[in-house]
Amino acid sequence: MRYDTTVEPPRWQSRLMFAVFVLSLGVVVAVWLPADGPFWVKVLTTAVCLLTWPLVSMRGRITVDEDTLTLAVVPLFRKRLPLAEITSVTLTRADPMNDFGGYGYRPLGGGEVGFVFVAGPAAKVVLGDGRTFVVAAPDADRLVEALSERSAGDA
Repeated sequence: MRYDTTVEPPRWQSRLMFAVFVLSLGVVVAVWLPADGPFWVKVLTTAVCLLTWPLVSMRGRITVDEDTLTLAVVPLFRKRLPLAEITSVTLTRADPMNDFGGYGYRPLGGGEVGFVFVAGPAAKVVLGDGRTFVVAAPDADRLVEALSERSAGDA
């Protein structure tokens, strides 16, 4: 079974990030309008504004193919976990704010990582080296099934 889904942050978070982007855009305009002023300040405020845009369009994508579990924070980065390294997969629940302190890709230390864009069901993936990934998805039961099927096929 192939698994591929996209998860989005809560609507309030997307709206908040959009407001931050619009605010930073306003600051850039206010800094560039006067003819005087240090050029480095103009460049710095423009760079900060441009760096906020990926936060507005951030989405999570979870993919299981023949040999890899891929966790992507679009458009920022991608983490690939070989299925051969997975020792166990169980169904659990995740609350991004209470369990991981926020939404997105959340490394906690001690080898635990949360990939949480939604609260609710999640797959707890344990690797052979002891690292644990909690991957939240609305259809986490299908994710667990796909990972278990792939792991069973490798054994």
